[in-house]
Amino acid sequence: MRKTLEKIAFALLVICVMSCSTTKYVGENEYLLDKVKITADDKRVRTGDLQPYLRQAPNYKVFGVLKWPLYVYNWSGRSEKGWFNKQLRRIGEPPVVMDSLLTLQSTREFRQYMVNKGYLDAATEAEVDTSRRKKATVTYRITAGQPTVVSDYRITTDDRNIDSIVHLAPPRLSRLKSLLRPATDEYTALVQPGNLFDRDVLNKERQRIATMLQNRGYFAFNPNFIRFLADSTAKNKLVDLNLHINPNFTINSDGETSEVAHRVYFINRVNIVTDYDPLNSSEILFESDSIVRNNIGIFYRGKGRSLRPGVLLNKNHITPGGLYSEADVKRTYSAFSAMRALRYVNIRHDEFEENDTMKINTTILTSPAKTHGFGVEIEGTNSAGDLGFASSLNYQHRNLFRGSELFSAKLRGAYEALSGQNDAGIGSYWEFAAETSILFPTLLIPFTSNDFRKRQNATTELEIVYNQQRRPEYSRAILSGGWSYIWQNQTNQLARHTLKLLDINYIYLPHIDQAFKDSLPLLTTLYNYNDQFIVGAGYVYSFNNFDPLKRGRNTYSLRIAVESSGNVLYGLSSIFGAKKDENNRYKLLGINYSQFVKGDVDFARSFIIDERNSVAFHIGGGIGYPYGNAKELPFERRYFGGGANNNRGWSVRSLGPGSMSTRNMSFVNQVGDIRMDASLEYRSKLFWKFELATFVDGGNIWTIRSYDYQPKGNFDFTRFYREIALSYGLGLRLDFDYFLLRFDAGLKAYNPQVSDSQRWAILHPNFHNNFAWHFAVGYPF
Repeated sequence: MRKTLEKIAFALLVICVMSCSTTKYVGENEYLLDKVKITADDKRVRTGDLQPYLRQAPNYKVFGVLKWPLYVYNWSGRSEKGWFNKQLRRIGEPPVVMDSLLTLQSTREFRQYMVNKGYLDAATEAEVDTSRRKKATVTYRITAGQPTVVSDYRITTDDRNIDSIVHLAPPRLSRLKSLLRPATDEYTALVQPGNLFDRDVLNKERQRIATMLQNRGYFAFNPNFIRFLADSTAKNKLVDLNLHINPNFTINSDGETSEVAHRVYFINRVNIVTDYDPLNSSEILFESDSIVRNNIGIFYRGKGRSLRPGVLLNKNHITPGGLYSEADVKRTYSAFSAMRALRYVNIRHDEFEENDTMKINTTILTSPAKTHGFGVEIEGTNSAGDLGFASSLNYQHRNLFRGSELFSAKLRGAYEALSGQNDAGIGSYWEFAAETSILFPTLLIPFTSNDFRKRQNATTELEIVYNQQRRPEYSRAILSGGWSYIWQNQTNQLARHTLKLLDINYIYLPHIDQAFKDSLPLLTTLYNYNDQFIVGAGYVYSFNNFDPLKRGRNTYSLRIAVESSGNVLYGLSSIFGAKKDENNRYKLLGINYSQFVKGDVDFARSFIIDERNSVAFHIGGGIGYPYGNAKELPFERRYFGGGANNNRGWSVRSLGPGSMSTRNMSFVNQVGDIRMDASLEYRSKLFWKFELATFVDGGNIWTIRSYDYQPKGNFDFTRFYREIALSYGLGLRLDFDYFLLRFDAGLKAYNPQVSDSQRWAILHPNFHNNFAWHFAVGYPF
């Protein structure tokens, strides 16, 4: 009966779509712009780059196939007054009627684009096909012609000092310094002989030269002083380029202009003003409590010394007496903006001449943020179909020791109704947690100079967490503490490094149900359901170029994580001759500790097709290896399969390991030491904040050793490729720019945990055994 209803619903949907005319609201002697094609006779011309210059595009297609918004609009009646018709038209999209003027404008835009890229003889034309009733197909044909190529490139100027700067060679760095300070492209010319005569590249080259000069004292210099001289008369389709830096101009007393050399500027004085009111920008009073150090003045107003003088001085990179540097100004602005104790930062420059020398007084204006912050969060949870809720109370102190230290405290409680339990009708999962941390806005390392710490864009974090979990089978408490360093390179603000110098976890089980304990394998009891320490260190490198303010570009992210635990303790135990217990394990304070090494790599990338369609993929893997004092990874460090972020055809922790039969499944043994996963998504905007996605996921988890209680769960080269699970599905998202709500529904396509004849679930789909739905916040990758 259920399958019959599904077929009827699908048939009705197909009939509804097929019966809707796309030209319902296209008038007489008008044509629906059905398709647009852009072709070029030169393979070097990427037609995708021409899309932004297209002045009229066809109606939007969901997944690039179905004009669903147009269908919705056409479902509305002729009357514009009815509420239902208004809603359909607001959600849908009106038909795009071909406009010959916009077509002509597109050809001109394409022609100008080609000229800017070096194809000076390019020709563009539009061919309109209206052979289909009331529908038009427009084909833009681009004849590129022979491109103009740069034959020679020189930089000239009459100013010797400027000439020496623009011809600087990159500094030679040691191998260690080159790793810590990656080289930039400041010294490398963007225009090179053999390249196309690309005007966009020429503009970038002008900006490169201007930036070099601005970083070396030329405060008043800008790209408008730079011009290109092109000589193409002597050579066919070759151009000799000369970048010439013009002198400055001044207006004489008689009103005439005359050429003068560009002048360098020196920093005379730096003032740091606290408690500045941006709403009263005309009033900057250097009064009240003030401190002057090394010609840097700090002026406190209103609330007194909310930030220590030393903290403000360390965040400043502008040096009195030195040459003006735009890079130092940006570093200073970035350092002050990163301080949680400040809500407003601005830097002003006042230039003047003294003894034939141009000087600048720089004023750094800051406004304090609210010292205390409170927040309440309520969320719904869904773990493997078990519904629950969680709430938390958050507190922040943004200036704990008057150094912009961020103190955070959080209390969290969670409840989840567990299926499959019979105690009092249903089982319950409770969680109570208390978290506290202090984030110091500097690198706290002993025996390092103040200058070294000032040069680093780094923070130090101290964190302590207590977490208590209660299930019908057991109660568990976890006390964690850590000391971490977090930093970014000055030349690459998108990359983030996290060094977990010390990571301590103490796991304590005050109660465990005896029947549950008796059902556990011996190894699992020893290494996961007993008190233990996890003491180690780790390093995480992450890179992400996503910018919520620049959504129209391709993005990618990379994360590499390494963790090691127990090695120092094991070495000390061996050196000092500690005794092992009956299971051949060392102990710390009478409690066993784990020993392992673990690594993970994840890479994701998204490609923008057009303003409403994109494709994204993710590939990742990880491996953990227990040794020495442990034969099994701690439960908290093992991998699980299925869930909202991987293999969405399975619920959380319901996939794997390997091809272990579903008859052996339980939350205890559905974990592994190796993971492999990959995902591919097609994302398509619908209307308002709604987005539709279709996805394919693949992967699984495996154990690194063969365990009796996890039959066929170990990684084996002879069969692992047959154990890669596959799933597919649809997702509906609500994109609110700064956060995204996600509803994904997945179906199993290939299930390695059933018999061979039933593994290809895609051949006999059903919503009872092969379906899972997920609710989450944010994209899966």
